[in-house]
Amino acid sequence: MRWLVLVLAWPAMGQVLTMEEAVARALVTSPEVAAVRAARAVSAFQMQGARALPVPEFRLIANNVALDPEAAEQRNSVAIRWVPPRPREIALKSRVATAKREVVDAEIRAAEARVAVAVRQAYRRAAVAEERVTLGEKLLALRRAALEVTRRQVANGLKAAVETDLAELAVYDAEAGLAKAQSGAKGERRRLARLLGPSGMTTFSLVAETGARRDLDVPFLVERALQGRADVAKAAATCGQAEASRAVAKNELLPWISMSQVTRRLGSETGRPGTWGFQVGVELPLFRSAAKAEVGVAGAAAARCRLEERALRLRVRQEVEEAAALWGDGMAELEKLDAVANGPAARALAHTRAALAAGKADRAEVLVAEARQLGLRDRWLEKRLELTGLEAQLEMAAGL
Repeated sequence: MRWLVLVLAWPAMGQVLTMEEAVARALVTSPEVAAVRAARAVSAFQMQGARALPVPEFRLIANNVALDPEAAEQRNSVAIRWVPPRPREIALKSRVATAKREVVDAEIRAAEARVAVAVRQAYRRAAVAEERVTLGEKLLALRRAALEVTRRQVANGLKAAVETDLAELAVYDAEAGLAKAQSGAKGERRRLARLLGPSGMTTFSLVAETGARRDLDVPFLVERALQGRADVAKAAATCGQAEASRAVAKNELLPWISMSQVTRRLGSETGRPGTWGFQVGVELPLFRSAAKAEVGVAGAAAARCRLEERALRLRVRQEVEEAAALWGDGMAELEKLDAVANGPAARALAHTRAALAAGKADRAEVLVAEARQLGLRDRWLEKRLELTGLEAQLEMAAGL
């Protein structure tokens, strides 16, 4: 997946930062991504080198420098020597360079995917942690209200004094739970801020967690992973590079011109005119066992690469299926908590409110029932916090 990289300014105090904005910001500031992207310039120069023609060689031959009269007939000469590229040599070397560039592009995509998954996970954790803080504040308010009601009931002789102690303990537990939630939210926000930039600013606001995906099309996810994961693309590009290298090595086995030279012999001391000459050498690969070995090495490397690619594709399929299964198990637990909160707990709260309206229950019982609902929601959020790791694992496995 290629991400649109935008240069974003830090949001002002309290400004909402969405998840995808956080991902885009991290891709701009991530040192890991910047280091991998720098390899793209290397591959660009490799492409230029693969398409370049051999450099001609200028030669100057000076004979009879000491002006020996006995060697006066020896002439000086200048020459241009050039080794022409083999047929298809430039095209084949360009194939190798293109495959190297594809490997680099796949590595960049893999680095971007790792950062994106890490940011999304950190964002979800921070959003859930902040919702737990809000829930803790509501629960503490309910516990304090229940304590005040209980104190009045004890003062009026409607309840035993022990009920006040129990209500105070409930308030203490709520205060401790809120402090823990606040500490956890600060830690999650700091972790997210570190991913967004070196400044670690935490002045932004997050979009509240609305839930997690509940339906998974595993065959679709497997197919998407096989087509879109960066490591699969890198394996295919690596195999293409090995096959292109084998084609280059095979091309070296064919007879070809090893050199061509045009020479101009200058005039001699006796006044004879200069002459033109042409030389050509042909390479006959009769005893080039090293070149044949290079073909064998490149062919074996290509065959091994294809086997590794096949094994990788099988491993990717297994990773997606395993991650989806773990995610499904976790979602089943969330659904059970939803069923309890929307079923027995909701009915108990409704019955308690009805009893209060009919004069058959007191206000403290309603507050306890409301607190029970909030407690179930907090357990749901706690489990959702755990599931962010499985969600990140699924996203990485499926290449989402």
